[in-house]
Amino acid sequence: MSNGYKFGGEQVKEESSWRYPIGIFLATLVLCAIFLYYYVGPSYEEFKGDLPSPAITEEAIDVVIANRQFAPAANYTVYPRARRGGAREEISLYALWPTMDGYTPAHRREFVDDDPKTRRIYITISTRRSSITEAERIETLYLPNVIDRRGVRTPYQLTKYAFTERRSDVPTNGYADTELLVGADTNENVAALFCFQERDDIPSPECWRNYEYADGVEVSYRFKRPYLPEWRAIDAEIRAFVESIDRTE
Repeated sequence: MSNGYKFGGEQVKEESSWRYPIGIFLATLVLCAIFLYYYVGPSYEEFKGDLPSPAITEEAIDVVIANRQFAPAANYTVYPRARRGGAREEISLYALWPTMDGYTPAHRREFVDDDPKTRRIYITISTRRSSITEAERIETLYLPNVIDRRGVRTPYQLTKYAFTERRSDVPTNGYADTELLVGADTNENVAALFCFQERDDIPSPECWRNYEYADGVEVSYRFKRPYLPEWRAIDAEIRAFVESIDRTE
């Protein structure tokens, strides 16, 4: 910027010709940065570690749940936040049936896609939320809502129960579109599995179980319904896996 004088002696300030182009350039740069962040930058969930993201490292992570210490390898963890370790309310894991291996790039499709026959099993270890046992839940919560308490025997050591249908004039019992299957696991403990019904409008049905693991800790897992005939082996392997990563002394 230079100074000059006009007629009468009044000083005139001449502004640099670069001032406005530089301002426009900087404004454009900021807008481009905002645009790129919005479309390709990490989301708030990604910053928190709340989006599923596989890991390939097998380094153990120390996690404490209800005063029990667990040390799963990082490639078993579903969410990045779990890999920070420390005290948590729950941790979400996954493994591949029947080997019970963690994530590897060679099996990426099994871990990421939701194919109806994917061999991925989800396992959640969490703080126990209910004081009643699995057997008590069957008698007090589940069976009062089934159509026939006698059930129907299945070829895979389970008795299947159908729930009463949900109607517009009857409040839902919370089990719509599911079936209850009750049996004994390999330890002869009563087991209650839920499975989504096999229907055209449920493209990838799953089965799941929730059981008490230790004082203050419970475990739930879910797998695709085509593997229901193998449920006892799946259940046994999951219990063995959870015990293998339990480092509580």
